[in-house]
Amino acid sequence: MIEKTGQIKKYANGEVIFKEGSPGKIMYLLKSGKVKLTRENVKDGKKVEVTLGILNKDDYFGEMAVFDFGARSATAIAVGEVLVKVITQKDLQVMVEESPRLAWLFLRRMSERIRVVDNKIELLLVKEKLNKKVHDELDTIRYPEHLTEIF
Repeated sequence: MIEKTGQIKKYANGEVIFKEGSPGKIMYLLKSGKVKLTRENVKDGKKVEVTLGILNKDDYFGEMAVFDFGARSATAIAVGEVLVKVITQKDLQVMVEESPRLAWLFLRRMSERIRVVDNKIELLLVKEKLNKKVHDELDTIRYPEHLTEIF
C-alpha cells in the first residue's frame, strides 16, 4: 500500500529535509541513503547539536508531527545522497483507515521507540544519581567532618 502512495524526492548530502520546530504535515520513508536526526540544545550558553540517531533504508521518520499535528521534534539531515518517499498526512490517514494492520505496525514501532527512550532516560537518571553520590563522597574526602568542625 505504501509503495502505491506518495512521491519520490531526492536530497543531496548535508541537505536539511526538515528542521526542528517546523510544522509537519508529511512523513518520509527512506528508500536509499542515510538520514541523521538531530536536536539543538544549549550547554554553557552555547548551541550544541545532539545526534539522536542515524536512519537507514526502509526506516520512516517525521511521523510524530503527522500523527499529533505538532511541530517537528528534531532536524532531519541527508547523509550522502538520499531518496525518500513523501507521504502526506491525508494519504497516511487513508492508508491507516484502509489497513488496520498498518496502524498496528505504526503503534508497534512507536512503542519500540518509546521503550528505547525510556531506557535512555533511566540511564541518565542513574548516571545523575551516581554523579551526585560521587560528588558528595568527594566533598566528604575534601572536607572531612572533623576538619569542618574546627572552623
